[in-house]
Amino acid sequence: MLKKISYLVLITLFISCNSSDDKPDCSAILCAEPSILINLIDTETNENMVSQNSISKENILIQNETETLLEFNIIESTGVLYIAKSISAGTLEIKINAETAAIISYDTTTPETDECCDYGTLTNIEVTDKTFDLDNNTISIYL
Repeated sequence: MLKKISYLVLITLFISCNSSDDKPDCSAILCAEPSILINLIDTETNENMVSQNSISKENILIQNETETLLEFNIIESTGVLYIAKSISAGTLEIKINAETAAIISYDTTTPETDECCDYGTLTNIEVTDKTFDLDNNTISIYL
């Protein structure tokens, strides 16, 4: 009798774990949050401005179109600004020492795959009055 109950439990377990939607189980995957990476480049030296000038996080403000201040981090090894992206489209204003360094607007594509951690890619990037490059969701802005 115990053997029959064990088989019944195993069969029920296998049937309940079957997934027919062909999407991966992302519950065990740790993904980085959706983000925008901003590399502020000095046009004269072609170096990262934040690193080159030792600009601290306290001297940088990043706000969205409603003038809400956004949380960000500076990747110390590169000086790149790491900004969490909570919406798929928006405008960011970056100020250094209270002066506007760049105004960026962006959209995000819908995810291109059913893979875990696919948040789409940045598209329709506009940087007001600045030259910029987009490479692998990193926006390099020449100041």
